[in-house]
Amino acid sequence: MQILPSALGAIALSSLLAWTAGQVTAPPAPKAPSAPKAPSAPKAPAAPGSEQDGEAKKSKTVKPAGFWYGTPKAPDKKKGAIRVAAYNVENLFDAVDDPTLQGEYDDIKMVTKPTRVQALADAIKRLDADVLCIEEIESLDALKWFRDNYLKGLGYDHLYSEDVGYYRGVEQACLSRFPIKGHATFVTEDLSDMDQKRDGQGWAGRKADQGKTFQRSPLRVDIDVNGYALTLFSVHLKAGGRDFEYHRESEALQIIDFIQQAMRDNPEANIAVLGDFNATPSQKAAKAFTEAGLRSAYDFRGVKKGNTKDLYTTHDSGRAIDYIMMSPGLADDAVDGSFFVLSVTHPASDYDWRKDPEKEKVPPGYASDHYPVAIDIMPKDGPAKPAAPAKGKAPAGEPSPAKDTAPAKAPEGDGADED
Repeated sequence: MQILPSALGAIALSSLLAWTAGQVTAPPAPKAPSAPKAPSAPKAPAAPGSEQDGEAKKSKTVKPAGFWYGTPKAPDKKKGAIRVAAYNVENLFDAVDDPTLQGEYDDIKMVTKPTRVQALADAIKRLDADVLCIEEIESLDALKWFRDNYLKGLGYDHLYSEDVGYYRGVEQACLSRFPIKGHATFVTEDLSDMDQKRDGQGWAGRKADQGKTFQRSPLRVDIDVNGYALTLFSVHLKAGGRDFEYHRESEALQIIDFIQQAMRDNPEANIAVLGDFNATPSQKAAKAFTEAGLRSAYDFRGVKKGNTKDLYTTHDSGRAIDYIMMSPGLADDAVDGSFFVLSVTHPASDYDWRKDPEKEKVPPGYASDHYPVAIDIMPKDGPAKPAAPAKGKAPAGEPSPAKDTAPAKAPEGDGADED
């Protein structure tokens, strides 16, 4: 069931598809071959490691490390506006040993180096978000350590993160300058009934070994912005490339169902789904939200003409996979022109992350393989009715760590190349 008439979804969808225009183009038609010449003796290829081989590699132009994507300076906020943002911080682990994480996924081996933690903090300071949803942080304790040691004076008096039993030990979290009045996770939610919502074309084929539960449960937080009720779903959808599209789509459909439940009681509820969707705008896990009537923050981008691809790329790979999707009520309060992607340092083009799992060779200032995304909201005067609780773990008044989550088994084909 759609939230809004299909016409609105089509408008939002067309904007998203326009975003990727020019990303993939067909190669030019080959020229007709000229008359063959008598073959000459072929040159032997340079031996690996030889001087000739080294010279060949040096001849390739290397793009230096620096700000490749996004905008270096966050735009100023209008008076009275609040900034809502999301940032995948790429495996932010503290130095405290978690006894539940051992062997291949021992958290002590994943401790984030102080230089990268500082770079993350510097990016967050430049971002100046009033509410920031974070993906890939170790725990609530790690979040508190990060805030207390690196984000002093930024006003993040309210925070929450909750263990969802993910085998790599990372989860979603929230830093807020406004009180967090409730929170919920959906660790055991059954996604198998989402198949009935796959209307139309473009969906991935069903895979019996996928899409049974969330790989990483969304974190729902309910925030009181001086009487303005704001509900956020911080998400990190299933990774692993096209082989896992079915699972991602099931997760997206379930989150949409949560939003539809909340809006049946309050069609004007201020709801956003934001974070790492692991899907480009043309893939169904992203398109499903706009097809259901949500508005992409990209529709409110600061630069709307010309080749803007690099301005709105959100991942080192050159893709846009991080989003803010808003309910109609929240989109009505969005400040036009305020959506942006914040630049962070990108490694040089000859850097290979597969050969540097410990991030030993990243350039100074490197923070994460993702870039923060943000939009400004102008809250309406007067208190707003909060969104109805979604099914799952009921929102609680005072955030506290969850204790009833079961560890999730590491899925085949997922892990080190996680986005």
